[in-house]
Amino acid sequence: MKKNTTLYVLMAAVLLLLVLGVWLYIDNYRQSEVIQAMTDQFEIEKEELEEDYSKLALQYEDYGIRISNDSLATLLDQERTKNLRLAEEIKTLKINNARRLTELRRELETARSVMRSYVIQIDSLNTVNTRLKEENRAMTRQYRAAREEATALAREKAVLTEKVLLASMLEARDITVRQLTNKGRATTKLNRTSQLEFQAVISKNISAPVGQKAIYLRITRPDGLPLLKDNAQTFEFEGSALPCSASRVIEYDGEEAHVTIYWDVQEYLDAGTYRADYFADGFLIGSREFVLGK
Repeated sequence: MKKNTTLYVLMAAVLLLLVLGVWLYIDNYRQSEVIQAMTDQFEIEKEELEEDYSKLALQYEDYGIRISNDSLATLLDQERTKNLRLAEEIKTLKINNARRLTELRRELETARSVMRSYVIQIDSLNTVNTRLKEENRAMTRQYRAAREEATALAREKAVLTEKVLLASMLEARDITVRQLTNKGRATTKLNRTSQLEFQAVISKNISAPVGQKAIYLRITRPDGLPLLKDNAQTFEFEGSALPCSASRVIEYDGEEAHVTIYWDVQEYLDAGTYRADYFADGFLIGSREFVLGK
């Protein structure tokens, strides 16, 4: 009887040990599963948080490229660098450092708030820049319009001035040339010519200023050179001082006037075609070609 009781006790002890072993195995298995699940969750959270920081860094980089404000661009670059550094830190976190992961998650919200404040500044700057650009374009258009108007007015004024000048310009017409001997008689013989007589009519012009008018005569030889005396007088024409062959001052009252100018022949004259040009007030007012024979 005693032997049977001992056997039962031993069997119960073995059974208890078996049950305890199974329970310990199941408990360890469950703990491993929990630990693995926690590890997997931790890694997922790490990857998500790292990705969030990386995206935020890219946003900072994108805004930094698009703005022209150097100071703000520098601040954005600093924030971008900070977010990249935190993203790298997340990669090295161990599962036993869940506290730091939580801190980084809270810092991410702060970083996003900072980003939103920068976005507001950037949008404000863009709005201001857009307005300034539009104002600048408007001012540029106004300036161009004003410049074109001023150019048109200047052109119109120049045309009117030219018309006034042309209207006030004298005209020498009916120009005649006579060869005279030393006795004042007309001749066609070049070797007997002692003087050339130039006659012209200054047309009536009520637009021309009245008063004394200097009429300049410039005689050009067949070779293109002017006939000049040693003490030849000069006059202004197109910005240059030209010597004249002879001149005469008349009193002009706006009515038709007759002008006679003489050239004393003291040099040898070649036969050929000569030219007589009349000038007054800086303008060429009349011309005539004439032929001197042998």
